[in-house]
Amino acid sequence: MAKNQDEYQIVEEGDVTAPAYIEPIDDAPVGLGDAPVKRRRSSSDVRLRKTIAAALFSAIAYLCVFVIHIKVAGFLTFDFKDAVMAVGSLWLGPVAGVLMAAVVAFFEFISVSSTGPYGLLMNFASSASFILPAAILFRLRRTRRSAMIGLGISVVFMLAVMMPLNILIDPLYLHVSRETVLKLIPPTLLPFNLVKGVLNAALAALLFQPVRRALHSVEILPPDEEPRRLPAWVLPVGAGVIAIAAALVFFLVLDGKFQFIR
Repeated sequence: MAKNQDEYQIVEEGDVTAPAYIEPIDDAPVGLGDAPVKRRRSSSDVRLRKTIAAALFSAIAYLCVFVIHIKVAGFLTFDFKDAVMAVGSLWLGPVAGVLMAAVVAFFEFISVSSTGPYGLLMNFASSASFILPAAILFRLRRTRRSAMIGLGISVVFMLAVMMPLNILIDPLYLHVSRETVLKLIPPTLLPFNLVKGVLNAALAALLFQPVRRALHSVEILPPDEEPRRLPAWVLPVGAGVIAIAAALVFFLVLDGKFQFIR
C-alpha cells in the first residue's frame, strides 16, 4: 500500500540541526558527529584575568622602583616602571593604565618617596601622560605600527605635560625660586624627561611581543594574529639601539649615577 506523501519531507543538505535537547559533547571522538568546539571564556572570567594581569603589571612596576635605577642631578630619578605599565596598558586598555599609574605612584609615595604629595602628583602625572596616548591609539587600531607611533606620541605628550608641571611644582618642594627652575629646564629638566621618555618607549617596544604572547597563553587576549609587514628582528634591534643611545645620554651627558637595588 502506497504511503501518503504528507509523511515525507524533502530537506536540503545543511538544513538538518540537532534537536534542542541534545547537548554538544566537547570531547566527542573524531569522526563521530561534529568536531569539538572550543568554548569561549565568559566575559566575567576575562575581566577577572585582566584585573589580575593589571595587578601583576603594577607589582612589577613597583618593584622597578627599587631595582636598577639612575639618579640625575640629585633629585631626578629614572627607573623602568613606566615601560612596564605602558606595555601593560597597550593590551589591557587606557583605563587599566591610569589605574596602574595611580596605584604605583601611591605605593611609592607611602614607601620610598621623599618628596611627599608633590612627588605623588609628579609621579602620577608623568606615568599617566606617558601611558595614555599609546594606549588610546592602540585601542583604536590594534597594529604594531599604531603601538610604535603611539609610544612616540607618548614621549611628546609627556614632555608637554611635565615641563609646565616642573615650573609650577618644583619650586614648592625644592624651595627655590621659579626663575631657578626655569634655568634648569634647558640643561637638565628637558633632556632628562626627553631621554626618560625615549628609553621607556624603547623598552616598551622590546616588551611588546613577549607580553602579547604571555597574555595569549593565559587567554586574556583573543587569537588575533597580525600579519608581519617587517622582519621579526627589526623592532627589537631598533628599540635596543634607541635604548642604548638613551642610556649613554644619561651617563655621559647628564652624569647619571647607576644604582642596583635602592
